[in-house]
Amino acid sequence: MHREALAASVEAARQAEAVFGLAEAHAHLERALALWHAVPDAPELARLDLAQLCSRAAELASQTGAAPRAVELARQAIELVGEEDPPRAASLHVSLGRYLHRSGRADIFLDAFARAAERAPALAALANGLMLAWRHDESLAVCEEALAIARAVGERGAEVTALTVLGVDLAYLGRGDEGLARLRLALQLAEDNGDPMALERAYVDLTDVLMMLGRLTESTRLAEAALEVLRPYGMDHSSLVANRIEALLAMGEWDEADSLSRAAVRAITANYPHMSLLIRAVLELGRGDFGEARAHVEAARATVHSDRDVAVYDGFVAELALWERRWTDADEAVRDGLARVRSRETAQIHLRLCAQGLRTQAELAGLARARRDGGAARDRLGRAGELVAVARGAAAEAATVTPNAAGWLALAEAEYVRAQGESRPAAWSEAAATWDRLERPPLAAYCRWRQAEALVAAGASRTEASGPLRQAHAVAARIGAKPLVGQLELLAQRARLELASPDAGSPDQKQGLDEILGLTPREAEVLALVARGYTNREIAAALVISVRTAGVHVSHILRKLGAPNRLEAAAIAHRFSPPHARQPAFDV
Repeated sequence: MHREALAASVEAARQAEAVFGLAEAHAHLERALALWHAVPDAPELARLDLAQLCSRAAELASQTGAAPRAVELARQAIELVGEEDPPRAASLHVSLGRYLHRSGRADIFLDAFARAAERAPALAALANGLMLAWRHDESLAVCEEALAIARAVGERGAEVTALTVLGVDLAYLGRGDEGLARLRLALQLAEDNGDPMALERAYVDLTDVLMMLGRLTESTRLAEAALEVLRPYGMDHSSLVANRIEALLAMGEWDEADSLSRAAVRAITANYPHMSLLIRAVLELGRGDFGEARAHVEAARATVHSDRDVAVYDGFVAELALWERRWTDADEAVRDGLARVRSRETAQIHLRLCAQGLRTQAELAGLARARRDGGAARDRLGRAGELVAVARGAAAEAATVTPNAAGWLALAEAEYVRAQGESRPAAWSEAAATWDRLERPPLAAYCRWRQAEALVAAGASRTEASGPLRQAHAVAARIGAKPLVGQLELLAQRARLELASPDAGSPDQKQGLDEILGLTPREAEVLALVARGYTNREIAAALVISVRTAGVHVSHILRKLGAPNRLEAAAIAHRFSPPHARQPAFDV
């Protein structure tokens, strides 16, 4: 009876895997493993040995979101193989390294790669491990050797891995265009090879690099297309989904990010679980759901191990503490994060942490001045001076890698001015304009809040101070950033500023087209402006988005309405708009 069940389980796994039923195939192999020792001639019956069975089950476990189980099975396979077959043992160590990283053990996964022999696939995997550890200089050297060997001996799989890693290394070493070219080539070869795992890795790394290079719209659209391409394969796509959500959050498309992140948390697996939790927490924090954000941040901590990842985690902790006005907790989190990462490769992390730290010092220095505590104020200014110096050095390193460095440095410099108790609106205006260029409306809105504050403090007219205030409020209200909306409304009340232009319509006027025509709220806003004859550039200015994003929205609207051009779309809008919505409803 056990013999038949074992044979049937192995065969069922083969058949399920052939049609990309990976979860079913994994379950069948787990049953085969449970039966193995009860069947004396199991290897002959299954046509594979126990190490092979463990190895195959491990790969399926990893692909379906059970990386910790994959680690157990890979270690069992390594123990069974021992030192009798070095090439096979090397391959198993490479797989173990991948599974360890996926399960969140970035602190120890490189040890497994180091145990691999010096063959092309193992070298490519080692380069991948070094890249994931942000040791890009080392990775690049190993990767170029792996690529040369792979091409010389015709190892197509190793070639794709090496090209993918090489693309990331080049991008993170400041050679973005070269990196993108290698990643696109890797994507093409993975498609030609019919290797879904390699294809997924190339998509993940390409969307990540595009995001780092400030090409957010391209990143999120590629991620969306990639998920459609990969859906038939039944693999875990948590990294790709996380990249898509992260780009949407940065762009201010929070409604779409909300639905995607909810689904991601519901479908969370044991592969990189902290990513889905932290990205969900970012949205919850931005919308004022502090309790849920805190719960998700705390849950993520259990699977974060490497110093770099913990430093990023510290940044989330600091951001939550800042919005909850727990200034000393934010200060401690920033200090912890900066102490964990010191290498050149982590300059981006340093820079963002410094900006958060300077915001913290600005709040604490202001509190000390209000209490007339000169000693505390001097201490805070001293700390702010240290942080801005670190920020400037980190920005010099990061600027060759990502345009986002300019935004974080401008923000850090403006926070430093605020920490000194000075009112310099131009610093905040410059920071807001930088984030506008980088297509980051939420960060631009934060800077315009501070700009309006500085204008009020500097004695500017109410008309002048109301301009950036209204712009920030429009963005914050659209994306549902309740804490920011609250701060803006408090400032408006305190300084008697206008949050809306005199001819702005009521909230009811902004409703109707989305429900009637099946558009998103954002698309309804864009269509209303198209109906008024706005160009893409004018739409972008009115809604505080990029011209490219405005064009994407218009294209989606034309497709949804089946309209051949903007004139026909405008006619449809006029035909279906309620009478009270025919007038302008936007603060332009």
